Amino acid sequence: MGNDRIKRREFIGKATLGLCSTGLAIPFLKSNAFTSEQSQKIIYRTLGRTKLRIPVVSFGVMNSDSPDLIKRALDMGINHLDTAYLYLRGNSERVIGEVLQKNGNRDKIYVATKMRFARDREKHFFTTRGTEREPGASEENLFKQLEISLQRLRTDYIDILYLHSCYSPQMVTYEPLMNALVKTKKQGKARFIGVSTHFSEPEVIRAAVDAGVYDVVLTAYNFAQNHRDEVKKAIKYAVSKGVGVVAMKTQGGRSLQEKGEIEINHEAALKWVLEDENVCTTIPGVTTFDQLDQNIRVMNNLALSGTERSEIQFASSLKGKIYCQNCRSCIPTCPNNAEIPNLMRAFMYAKAYGNYVQAGMTAAELPRKKGLYVCRSCSSCTASCPNGINIGSRVKTLIDEKLYLG
Repeated sequence: MGNDRIKRREFIGKATLGLCSTGLAIPFLKSNAFTSEQSQKIIYRTLGRTKLRIPVVSFGVMNSDSPDLIKRALDMGINHLDTAYLYLRGNSERVIGEVLQKNGNRDKIYVATKMRFARDREKHFFTTRGTEREPGASEENLFKQLEISLQRLRTDYIDILYLHSCYSPQMVTYEPLMNALVKTKKQGKARFIGVSTHFSEPEVIRAAVDAGVYDVVLTAYNFAQNHRDEVKKAIKYAVSKGVGVVAMKTQGGRSLQEKGEIEINHEAALKWVLEDENVCTTIPGVTTFDQLDQNIRVMNNLALSGTERSEIQFASSLKGKIYCQNCRSCIPTCPNNAEIPNLMRAFMYAKAYGNYVQAGMTAAELPRKKGLYVCRSCSSCTASCPNGINIGSRVKTLIDEKLYLG
């Protein structure tokens, strides 16, 4: 562990007062590495009315374009791969297509991909005025993206096709796109359809369920969310209506706080989510064989130990967590009304996941008057976060990394 990290013994000493005040005694540090001698076990759950049997820990192919890594996951029993049209500028879908074609077992692998469209970020609604990165929200553009995805994936159907990153119930029920997704099912190009959400998750989940056409919801869900109890209730509602639930952003990053002194216990964070049996599967991003082994190890025992539960309780109580709540309370405190939550998501991609490509794309998709270009004109940042995030520091990091260039 490098000099910039607090050693376990040092951390215990520095954190004792805070821990004692909350009744805890364990710091939230990274767990041990996987050993080859440990047994491997795959636990499957059923994804709502789709009836798909999927491992509780699947493979998020957001950051990886390694065919060997994907093949090993499939060989170990992971049968669900989650990607998106934009991930790694299309290379994520391409490498999945290569592996599926070589393996020759397409019918046994469940592939999910996502389509994202232009939106009015202030009104939380789709718009037909598109950009290079975000095409206008129309049936025509959805089918254009879908055909490209099918070509990359070397298949003639998608198992789960998501309408990506819905901010509001109104986006979920935007008829041109909702009806287009229904059409993909009728044409056999998508077996099942769903929505994904990083914002206002409880409201979006309920809207998706009540729309009556979606089979799956993909939602952010983790111990760091202030509104995690409300997300949990919405997930239960979805499952009661036969809608399958997939959880993402389950770790809330790689470290708990900005400077990275306290690393997240990856396994405990996953177990916390999977303790909710209404969650069918999780899709943590995998970039190394060690991470894949660690995910498999979680399935050996889904129960949180007493130590892990204490770690989760302590971590959830910390102020200034790297995870942005997307509550949007910060926007009125910015003189330019910049889209700070999106910038904080870009920061997380860069510093919590090490994915600078996705971070750059996330920052660059914002209009100049709402993103890093306007932030560069400020001599100092006055935006404030009720949860203790140092917005100015994170924006400066993004500017220093030149992420405004995409």
